[in-house]
Amino acid sequence: MHKFNEYFCNFAHMNLLILRFLILIFGVSYCSEEEKSVYPLKNHIFESEVKKNLTIDNEKYGVITVSVADAKMDASYSAEPGTQLLLGMPVEIIQHKDWWQIKTPEGYIAWIEKSAFVRMNKETFNQWISAKKVIFTDDYGFAYEMPDEQKQRASDLVFGNILKWEGESKEFFRVSYPDGRKAYVLKKQALLYDKWKASVRLSERNIVQTALTLKGIPYSWGGTSVKEMDCSGFVKTVFLKNGIILRRDAWQQAQTGIPVDISARYDNLRPGDLMFFGKKATNESGEKIRHVAIYIGNKEFIHASGYVRINSLDPKQPNYDEENTREFIHASRIIGAVGTEGIWNIADNPLYRIQE
Repeated sequence: MHKFNEYFCNFAHMNLLILRFLILIFGVSYCSEEEKSVYPLKNHIFESEVKKNLTIDNEKYGVITVSVADAKMDASYSAEPGTQLLLGMPVEIIQHKDWWQIKTPEGYIAWIEKSAFVRMNKETFNQWISAKKVIFTDDYGFAYEMPDEQKQRASDLVFGNILKWEGESKEFFRVSYPDGRKAYVLKKQALLYDKWKASVRLSERNIVQTALTLKGIPYSWGGTSVKEMDCSGFVKTVFLKNGIILRRDAWQQAQTGIPVDISARYDNLRPGDLMFFGKKATNESGEKIRHVAIYIGNKEFIHASGYVRINSLDPKQPNYDEENTREFIHASRIIGAVGTEGIWNIADNPLYRIQE
C-alpha cells in the first residue's frame, strides 16, 4: 500500500477529490504539503509575476469580514484550496479577476471572493489597525445582535477573530465588524486585543498544551482554523494561539527556525520543536517535505493526519507511526527564533502595523 500511496502523491497536479478519497479509504498520512512541495517556488514565482499586472486602484488593502474565509489557488470555487483567513485579518490586494488575489500576512498568495473581505485605502486601513479591538479567544462561539445570548445571532466566531471595540454592556463587549456591522460578544469568550498580545508567552509548555486542546479536529486540505486544518495549518494555528505567525506550508516552515541536529535521531528534540517528514535530497532531486508535526516529548508527536492525533516514534508503543518515523528528515525550533525570517510576533508583522 505504501508504494501505491507514494505513486499517487508524487503527481503535482493530483485531483483534490482523489487525494481526499485516498485519505478516507486507506488512512494515508500525507497532507497537502507533498503536492505543493514538488514545485516549492510556485507561490513565490506567481507573486513576482502578478505584481507586473496590478489591476487595483488606491484601495490596495483589505480586512476579512467572515469568521473563516476560504482562499483558493485560482479564481474559482473548484480551484485547489490554498489557505484560510480569519475575521479581522489584514491582507494586501494584488489584482482582481472576478475573484480577488491577495497576499496574507505571512506572504502567501491566494484568491478570495469579494464577499469575504472589505477593501480599504491606506487611510481607512490604518484607522482599522490603530483602533481598539477585541479578539475572540474561545475556540467556537457567536456574536449577537443584542447583549443577550437568547437573541438573534449576528455570526459565528472562531479563535483569532478580531473585531473593533465599540464599548461594553455588562458581560458583553460591543463590537463592530470591518464592514460596519454591529454586534455583541461575551467577555468570557474574548479579550481586549492589546491585553491578549501582552499575555501570550511562547514556551515549550504552552505550545504543547495548546496543541493538545486541538486533538480530534478533522483534517482538511487548506484548513488553517479551528474548524478544520491540514498538517501545516495545525502548526500555524497552534503558534497563532501563542501570538506567533508562521509561514503557510510545511516546506516553507522547514526553512525557518533554528535547525535541530537529528543525527542522534531524537536526543536533541525539545517539546514544541517542529518535525518534518518526507524524502531526503538526492543527486537527482531536492528535499521533499510532505508533512509536519509538533514534538511533545517522550518520543511522541502531535499532528493533523485524518484528524489531530498523537503518534509515537517508539516501535514498542501502540500508537507507533512506522511510516513517519522512517521518513523523519528534519527538525527546527521556533522558540528563540521569533523575529527571524518567516517567523513573526503578530504585533510586529508588517500587515498588522500602520502603513507608511
